[in-house]
Amino acid sequence: MIRTFISKLPSLKPTQWTWIVAATLAGFMAYYRDVTTPASADVHEPEPVESAATYIPAGFVLVPIEVANYESLDSILGKFGVVDLYIPPQEPNKRARKIAEHIRILRAPLNPSQFAVLAREEDSPRIVSHDGPFLVVVKNPNRSGTGIVIGENRKSKVRPSRITVEVMQDEK
Repeated sequence: MIRTFISKLPSLKPTQWTWIVAATLAGFMAYYRDVTTPASADVHEPEPVESAATYIPAGFVLVPIEVANYESLDSILGKFGVVDLYIPPQEPNKRARKIAEHIRILRAPLNPSQFAVLAREEDSPRIVSHDGPFLVVVKNPNRSGTGIVIGENRKSKVRPSRITVEVMQDEK
């Protein structure tokens, strides 16, 4: 088979020689490129672990939380942001309850699907006391101030009555 190929080489037409040279050159270039190109590492290098702890201001703590809508945050939130925290309702027709507003959140450097919030030390027990996931709403980071909402809601749902009842006591 090789002898028949070699014996036919002198009788090849110039256009056939062009194709053979082009195929050989392309093969050599592909091989050369494979050998000389360094292996690209697509592995995401995590940030140093101590970097998150060094940015915690005095009087604040970093509280790890479970986020119910973390899939949505993956496409919206970068490494950090400002959010409101809500506790999901126990019953389907009830409203979520806000427990923290305009609080800083950051994505864990070693596991991007985990989050933590930056809260004042005195406010952290309120966040830690909830053992389920939180609903997170992303806010504008340019507004300043962090707050923990105390109680069920800011405004009471029960309105005071306009009717007053006076009872007269009989003196006997």
